[in-house]
Amino acid sequence: MTWKPWMSGLLGLGAGAALIALLPASSLFQHTAAYAPTLIATAGERWACPMMDFIGNAPGNCPVCGMKLAKVTAGELSAEQARRLGLQTSTIARGPAIATVRAYGAVRYDDRTARPVISRIGGRIVKRHAGALHAGTLVQAGEPLVDLYSPEAYTAQGELAAAVKLADAPTVDALAARFARWNLAAVAEAVIKGGDPVDTVTIRSPFAGRVLAEGEGGAMPAKLPEVGEELMPDRPLLRLLDPHAFIVVIQVPETHARWVRAGQPVRLASDDFGELTDLAATVDWVAPELNLELRTREAHLHLRDNRERLLPGSLVNARFQIALTPELMPADWNDRSTWGDFALVPKTAVLSTGVRHVAWKVAERQRDGRLRFVLAPLALGPRLEDEAGNDLYVVRAGLDGGDEVATQGVFLIDSQAQLAGTPSLLFPVGASAPAPAHQH
Repeated sequence: MTWKPWMSGLLGLGAGAALIALLPASSLFQHTAAYAPTLIATAGERWACPMMDFIGNAPGNCPVCGMKLAKVTAGELSAEQARRLGLQTSTIARGPAIATVRAYGAVRYDDRTARPVISRIGGRIVKRHAGALHAGTLVQAGEPLVDLYSPEAYTAQGELAAAVKLADAPTVDALAARFARWNLAAVAEAVIKGGDPVDTVTIRSPFAGRVLAEGEGGAMPAKLPEVGEELMPDRPLLRLLDPHAFIVVIQVPETHARWVRAGQPVRLASDDFGELTDLAATVDWVAPELNLELRTREAHLHLRDNRERLLPGSLVNARFQIALTPELMPADWNDRSTWGDFALVPKTAVLSTGVRHVAWKVAERQRDGRLRFVLAPLALGPRLEDEAGNDLYVVRAGLDGGDEVATQGVFLIDSQAQLAGTPSLLFPVGASAPAPAHQH
């Protein structure tokens, strides 16, 4: 029989297995007494490896890396631990739930002030003056807009000149009244004074305003007149807006959509002018539904800015304050008897899974500086923002005014409870508690 290479390998494996089987266990496995699995009866205490390789019930060395286990006590911090952690606490206040609602909006001209300039006589436009050249131009009362070639006006001037020559006072008065209805009283006056009839008359603005830009002011887009355009009687020539009247269209976030009410006073600010304290603004209209794309509720503010700080299209910051009733509905801001009284907890003190909410309340302050905390499950109301920008929760149950809670270092306190197997955010009955029996 010829010796094969694989036979050598098989022989070596067999010899190695036999050698291992004959060696004593003490030469293969080193027994360590670094950790003895002795249970400790003290609840809320565990011993953890600094490298988080192991968590046990007794002191000793980590059986994985050999480092000395550190004691972990649920809800307890020494003065040194609190200092290193930068632990901060806050006392729960009790009082009315007042929130500052912040929204952003865009400025536009108040189209309710739009008024048309109407030519009462027909003709063809032969010239445009400065007031009819560009949208947004400021027009003063009596300022010329267009020159109109009008055979009708020329004929009426001839009739008026003949009546003046014949000293026919009733006819002169009737024709002068016709020119007044056409807003051409100056033309009639010139003929009465002996001037010759002219076939071109000037249409002037009867009031002041800003020329409405294309597409502004609602569904009817503005169109400026053009030279050569035939103008029918009583047709709007252009539209003018009050240049100091504005609408601010703000978008209130969905979370605060039910808090906005018509009549609420609003404070405004802009990036370039800061606080606009002299602008008196109130909510005049609130949309009955949410914007599906923005997830906001639209509200309109009507105001006047005679100092010309607002520009159409610019963004402004709107802020209004609300108070809540005991039923957590918007209260009458001017009637404090409708306001509710609540415990208010800082948002930084609350740990939440989205369904379960907890805070860690100070239960005891010991003479050596140690702090002991207890877990406080919470039933929360809405989240509020105060004027300084701090977030607060309305507490419906779990805390009361005067309670002291951790606001910084909360995660470490909760993680200690998890390591020690006591109740925590994620484990309401403790991480080491047995699972409840399955029931049908």
